[in-house]
Amino acid sequence: MNTRVKTIPFWLILTALLGSCASTSTPLAPEGPASGIAGLPVLKDQNAESTSGVFFGIFRERTNKATVPDEVSKDLRFQPATVMWYTSWKGNAAFPKEEVLALSKQGVVPNITWEPWDWNLGVNDAGQIKLKDILDGKWDTYIRMWAKEARAVNVPILLRWGHEFNGNWYPWSVAANGQDPATYVKAYQHVHDLFTAEGANKVQWIWCYNNADVPGESWNDPARAYPGDKYVDWVGIDGYNWGTNPSWGAWVSFQNVFKGAYDRALKIAPSKPIILAEFASSEIGGSKPEWIQNMFSDLPKVFPQVKAIVWFDIQKEEDWRIDSSVGSKERMAIGLRSKYVRGNGAALLKVPASFGPVTPPTGNSKKIADFEALSDGRLTTLDGGKVFLSGFQQNAAQSSTFSNQDQGNEPPAVVMPAENGRSQRAAFDFGIKAPNDYAGVVLGLEFKPRNAENQLVAVDLSQYKTLRLTLQATGTSKVRLELIGDAALGIADGSHPQVYVDVSVETKTVDVPLSSFVQPDWAPVKKTTAEVLAKLVKFNLVADTVPSAGNVQVDDVMLLP
Repeated sequence: MNTRVKTIPFWLILTALLGSCASTSTPLAPEGPASGIAGLPVLKDQNAESTSGVFFGIFRERTNKATVPDEVSKDLRFQPATVMWYTSWKGNAAFPKEEVLALSKQGVVPNITWEPWDWNLGVNDAGQIKLKDILDGKWDTYIRMWAKEARAVNVPILLRWGHEFNGNWYPWSVAANGQDPATYVKAYQHVHDLFTAEGANKVQWIWCYNNADVPGESWNDPARAYPGDKYVDWVGIDGYNWGTNPSWGAWVSFQNVFKGAYDRALKIAPSKPIILAEFASSEIGGSKPEWIQNMFSDLPKVFPQVKAIVWFDIQKEEDWRIDSSVGSKERMAIGLRSKYVRGNGAALLKVPASFGPVTPPTGNSKKIADFEALSDGRLTTLDGGKVFLSGFQQNAAQSSTFSNQDQGNEPPAVVMPAENGRSQRAAFDFGIKAPNDYAGVVLGLEFKPRNAENQLVAVDLSQYKTLRLTLQATGTSKVRLELIGDAALGIADGSHPQVYVDVSVETKTVDVPLSSFVQPDWAPVKKTTAEVLAKLVKFNLVADTVPSAGNVQVDDVMLLP
């Protein structure tokens, strides 16, 4: 059944505008008079310098693309940063000079999806354009014509060529060209090189794949079709929540539509900004307003390297339109007024084509625990060490409490199942009482299984420089990380090398230099961190704020060189 939400009271809109609507997951109000969205002032982003935030763009199928910004401003009370449209190579379609210039004069970035095909023909039709035709130079004159026009208009544009190549529905796909990703790479590079040769240096190139490989074969992995950093300014991802209308469909959250593809992008091109180049949600099978609301919540927290989004605003296979229901339109209008959402085209064009993300893991990194597997019903590190909980306190009458205390001396950590785009992970609830001079709850990760005498086994990890882990917590603003060395080092409990890191209710990945771990001043036996790393037996994550109560979740613990 088509799930729809009634109109939102205007007071709720005002509440959202005064606060941060992206930070709440409160369901839309089910009743009330018609909202006053039409009376809201149109937001026009005037900050042309800062590239922070997520830039909003849209595709609407209009004859004159230059009318879209004003139309969207009236509908959603927000001027978009970019307008996207499609142009095929059919009939040697001309470069859209007038529309490019008209949009640019409005401060909106022209965003062209340039499709190398004749859409009147089937993918495998004998007369269809193939990548070999491009590589053989049959389209060079046409490509150069576009490049010359792009140079002549002398304004920046976004150009998305050969998108969704890892699907099987376009003639430029890897599937339709001998299942050879190298052919796609060469064709992409060839088109790009011709633009470069013609001096079309104001074009920003979007290399774009579908969020799912169709078919899901190894040769169809987008990583194998990456043309290289010098050929790519933006990594694009397309994806849709198809809902339950198709027989094969399912209702999928915004986070689950994009999280796997986003993680791929970070591995393929870790320094590149990401654009959700084409996406939308159906109305059938769930609440589209809540889907949109969660999108605005997830973007800054889960997808920090996504710098632009383009909504596919059309009724096609499904009703992808923003105004497919009153609730959907209103939720979009509210979300666009979030402080991190941007609408300045000039600032969008200044997003660096290469910047410094969290460094991706290398072949020389060592993953300690990803918590994806269980051994005898409990989490372990990758090398088989126990993952368990314990508590400590100075005042025995006010003991620290934690999850699973009734399961013995080494209760296991809680297993948090994969959900909402997050993988399985370890967690614990904690309660730390006062009065206590010191108290805490410890999540311990042993690196190796214990030996026959039940002793911890030491490992030499002194070659690593950085500890990386993903954290989320409630009830505390910081946690303590601790490196536990072999007992032979003689270090007393609580005086091992340690460091505090900030945590929040938002999931974040942190890189902690191992050089920042130090023993407390009062430690009776002093050892260097390097000495401890050479004989490491365990890693501790400690909640020790007195008093406090809450929950800690941890995932993907690893060491980087």
